[in-house]
Amino acid sequence: MDLDGVRQGNGSKEAGTKRDRPDLSIVIVTHESEEYLPRCVQSVYRATQGISFEIIMVDNASKDNLVELARAEFPEVKIIENKRNEGFAHGVNQGVSIASGRVLTILNPDTQLYPDTLKVLLDFLDRHPSDCVVGARTVDEMGRSVPSCRSLPHIGNILKYPISFLLRGRRLKNPNRFLLDLWDQNKTVDLMEYNGYVTGACLVTRLDFFREMGGFDERYFLYCEDADFCSHMRRSGHHAFLISEASVIHWGGRSASRNPLTRLYFVEAYLHYIHKNLTFVHGLAYQAGLFFLVVVWTLKAWVRRDRTEAKILLQSLRCFNPA
Repeated sequence: MDLDGVRQGNGSKEAGTKRDRPDLSIVIVTHESEEYLPRCVQSVYRATQGISFEIIMVDNASKDNLVELARAEFPEVKIIENKRNEGFAHGVNQGVSIASGRVLTILNPDTQLYPDTLKVLLDFLDRHPSDCVVGARTVDEMGRSVPSCRSLPHIGNILKYPISFLLRGRRLKNPNRFLLDLWDQNKTVDLMEYNGYVTGACLVTRLDFFREMGGFDERYFLYCEDADFCSHMRRSGHHAFLISEASVIHWGGRSASRNPLTRLYFVEAYLHYIHKNLTFVHGLAYQAGLFFLVVVWTLKAWVRRDRTEAKILLQSLRCFNPA
């Protein structure tokens, strides 16, 4: 796609209002995302017609040609280069620290916005009087619904595994407390009514509000930082909305799936969430369910003779040691 006209229109607007606050700051944390980033940034240009914006890319020590590609193809993007992988939460907070927009959009590099996505989300924020978080309906490259909101970690979530098996790939027609992962996510709802949260793949909120809430907890390297943030919001009486009229394509987990340490990050994140947000009894029950799940994963890895994954999963089991 030829973006010269798009860039010229947005770029001239930014240049003319450089001292003013842009409408939107878009923070994208990357790690070896060369395959996806161009498509993501191009979709941002298409979705920001008439909107003043800035794009901040925080790269976590990519070893591919991602940074060079971004500088060559998108010279107006602000780039922060980390010498080592600092994790997703830390990367988002780094981007937020230099952001200047009225509204913050956290976007995964493996996403693609539809042309009206940002306009719909910004319009909802402008019409909603209180501080909140909003997220778009997420679909895969075939247009099939994938979870753009999930249930906050709770012992009731364990029910989703047997229910998912019984549904055989079908989706629940209506949102259900603790089972948002299985819902078709086809209408706008206040997720706090269903103990849910907006995922960090596409999360939009007022920049000042995100800062006032303390940003993401950087003790989460990968996973659960979005759940933790929305859990904090819920306790503070704020709201999070899924906006079904806005959509985003998400090639979810592609880069993470290539990293054998992903399972370890998953377990570490959930254990931290349990210790931080759940009561002792509730946390103990959820931790027992998580331990059983990791044991099942480990056995499956041994059956597949995937010794690398099995070794990492055995390492993750040690995280359950109270010491």
